[in-house]
Amino acid sequence: MAAAAPHVGVSEPAPALRPSLPPDGSWRALASENVARALCAACVAAVPTALRAQGALFDGWLGAAALSACLLVPVALFHDRARRGYRSLVGRAAPRHLAAGLALWAGLSTALFTVLASVLKAHTNHRALAGATFAVVGLCAAGAVAIAVPRLVRLAATRLSRPVALGALALVALGPLALLSLPLFGAGLGAEERATRAALTDGVLVLATASLLFAVRLPRSLTRPAQLAAFPLAALLVVGGLVRLEQSGRAVQSAGGLAAACLALLERWTDHDADGHGAHFGGRDCDDGDARRHPGADEVAGDGIDNDCDGREALAELAARHPAPTAAPPTPGGSGAAPPEPSSSEAAAVAARPDAPDVVLVTLDSVRADHTSAYGYGKATTPALEALAARGTWFAHAYAAGGDTQHALLPLVSCRSYADTAKDDAEWPTVRDAVDTLAERLRRVGYQTGAVGSFTWLRRDRGFDQGFDHFSEEPFRRESPERGTTGEHAVAAATETYGRMQGDRRPLFLWVHLFDAHEKYLSHEGLDFGKGEEGRYDAEVAFVDRQLGKLVELVDRGPRAARTTWLVHGSIGESFGEHGKKGRGELYEELLRVPLVVAPPRGPAGRYERAAVSVLDLAPTVLDLAGAPLAETAGVSLAPIAAGDLERGHPPVFAAAERRVAVIDWPQKLLVKRTQKRERLLLFDLDADPREARDLAEERPQDLKRLDALRQQGPGAGDAGPKGD
Repeated sequence: MAAAAPHVGVSEPAPALRPSLPPDGSWRALASENVARALCAACVAAVPTALRAQGALFDGWLGAAALSACLLVPVALFHDRARRGYRSLVGRAAPRHLAAGLALWAGLSTALFTVLASVLKAHTNHRALAGATFAVVGLCAAGAVAIAVPRLVRLAATRLSRPVALGALALVALGPLALLSLPLFGAGLGAEERATRAALTDGVLVLATASLLFAVRLPRSLTRPAQLAAFPLAALLVVGGLVRLEQSGRAVQSAGGLAAACLALLERWTDHDADGHGAHFGGRDCDDGDARRHPGADEVAGDGIDNDCDGREALAELAARHPAPTAAPPTPGGSGAAPPEPSSSEAAAVAARPDAPDVVLVTLDSVRADHTSAYGYGKATTPALEALAARGTWFAHAYAAGGDTQHALLPLVSCRSYADTAKDDAEWPTVRDAVDTLAERLRRVGYQTGAVGSFTWLRRDRGFDQGFDHFSEEPFRRESPERGTTGEHAVAAATETYGRMQGDRRPLFLWVHLFDAHEKYLSHEGLDFGKGEEGRYDAEVAFVDRQLGKLVELVDRGPRAARTTWLVHGSIGESFGEHGKKGRGELYEELLRVPLVVAPPRGPAGRYERAAVSVLDLAPTVLDLAGAPLAETAGVSLAPIAAGDLERGHPPVFAAAERRVAVIDWPQKLLVKRTQKRERLLLFDLDADPREARDLAEERPQDLKRLDALRQQGPGAGDAGPKGD
């Protein structure tokens, strides 16, 4: 019987059961060449880790390359024996490209399974139906791939040379997996899911690169150098990389991926006291024989022990850390000139404070206080906020800075009132570069800064990214905030941002803006608070509170929980026609009174009811906690009150909107309504009349005169403001 015609362009190995040897014929030389291939694959596979390890490019690459080499070099040493073992199993008569076909079938089938599972997860809530669909459709897909694969293999074998064919098949098999696992396409996922995808990406890249390199014969000019240098270079890379990981392992772990997973296992192997933190491979346990001492442990002031392994001992309790502020009054006119930079010695002294806390600021957009169970509402809308208030200070009389989003949010960034912030004249203004933002001030005292915005106004091109190391627009890029739901996207973005920041020893400031309580009101599964507009609004408030709970859980699970101060507040409220008008623009209690909780890591729990406070106080509070100068800020710091000084006074607070001004000197409130011809002044006693149903202007002329004098002198006296949103 005539022999079959050979495949065009494919060279046959001879003999069939034995790999061809290098020119010198030694198995040692063949092993050296395989180790050289493994080193090349390790160096290439380490590139994604290097790119993810921001600020540690070389250390990330070196550590990942060393760990990849530890995995690939043993494979290289036994590569040829494994190939001969495979041939002994399939026999002499096995199809010549069986291995390539199996790899291609496995890769394409897995890719199709992943796509199918993702589609079913996104569009099906019925688990039994989804499982049955996955089984039937998946089986059909695997069968279709099995039919197509032999034809693809034969086509590649007849049209391409052997190395190119194997490389192409490997890319076809593994390429879809790489695309499906890229973290770039994982926006909106949690930190654990992103870490899993990053590890899959690295693993696919390792397999694809190693498969391609092992299928290619080294050029004759490189054979001798590879035989001489492969083993020494492998030893140098592994030893040097592992030594360097002692200093830079945290950067590699924070980058995520396959190297990070391997490093985490190695760190856990060195965790002798079982406290979850090792002393080597990037671990920072300063006493691996004492489970009470590890990163993230509660620091005990005055005990002479560095409990949390941050290199310093707590010097004083929280109340002593935050003295009464001496904030300067705001400069009228809003010229926009940036305040002078602190001297280098001043900045260094502030940055050297050993007790600077992490600060997480969460803005609950459009959440009014009287619709939160934390403030006595009859429906359990805010259990997460209640739990946070139970471990911090709850401010009974907290007020927004104005009756619209612009007045409410801009001061958080600029540290000034809306009128005194340098901005353009647009309805949704752009923050001028001259503004000395809260994030810029914090960076000067050694903080790393991050922000997650859920509203389209909070954008880079509007100037809101000034001073932020990490600034995410992902929530409103993925979903329209006024037509859909952005809360889960915001939590995912905050999780990613916090994950990047928590590996850095510097204190961090993270601002997270949650938008969903803003009209329009959508329904959410498992949240039913009645029918009608207010019932749907309550469900939105509960949904936002659920996202807050996820953020608190994220931080509480991490090693930095014991150093984190929480500031959670509403931006403005929502009006349902209590005073004849829906929407925004008015300055009645339903729009102005918002929840506010400040929870230091070890601060006393308490209720502050003596005076009214303002959202304008949040920026100076953050600066005070961080030890930054308070010059040129509106409002006053609430840090002393959060430290336990519940009898501390507070100056009257101001709020502004279009042709509206309010002055609250608890329990009295002045509301000024301007028209083209005159001003109308209303006076309310909020303690006796919280719904503002009775105007006391004629009954209490002295109180009216006093508050009006405060209004004429205080912030917002000349502020007409923008049109309400």
